Amino acid sequence: MTIVIYRFVKPDDIRDLILSSGAWGQLIYVICWIFLPMGFFPVGILAVIGGMGFGFIRGSILTFIGGAFNLMFMFYISRYLFRGPIQRWLKHKYPAILSIAQNDRRLKQFLIFARIVPVIPYTVENYVFGLTSINAWEYLYLSLIFILPGTFIYVNIGDKSLDVSSPGFITAVVLLVLISVVPIGVERWRNKKKKDKAEINEEEKNT
Repeated sequence: MTIVIYRFVKPDDIRDLILSSGAWGQLIYVICWIFLPMGFFPVGILAVIGGMGFGFIRGSILTFIGGAFNLMFMFYISRYLFRGPIQRWLKHKYPAILSIAQNDRRLKQFLIFARIVPVIPYTVENYVFGLTSINAWEYLYLSLIFILPGTFIYVNIGDKSLDVSSPGFITAVVLLVLISVVPIGVERWRNKKKKDKAEINEEEKNT
């Protein structure tokens, strides 16, 4: 799907359209944010375009607005069109997966992790969480809070992209790497700690 989108909608074309549209450019940018990710257009590229076209502050605001509309739009499409059939299928084929999809605490933890770490495709997140039993309001406010770091970083990369040797651009790239790697490392450390604790408890029971 992404390859098909790229054949007809190229990042350079979006950037040129926004920059040449004057006051309408902001509205066009938000509309692009609402609809293009539905076809798996990379949202990181959209955010970079926002930074290039509107600067850091305005680009961040517009990206946040467009992202908020998009993530709820895709969530409700998934929830009302696909959740029922898919959950019924999981109930018969993979009940363990369905139990996870209905575990509110685990869903919120995974949502926070997914929104922070940019290696998980944003579009997939929106569709997948619509299939779960997570509360729509909790999904919205947790998503809006935890997409902020990535939003600021990608928009700043776009804002500073004309001078890739500037401290601002280098800092943004370093931060992007950190939010991609550090949360994964922390999660692995937590899982290892839990595993070690479980093994110790098991040994104590056997003694």
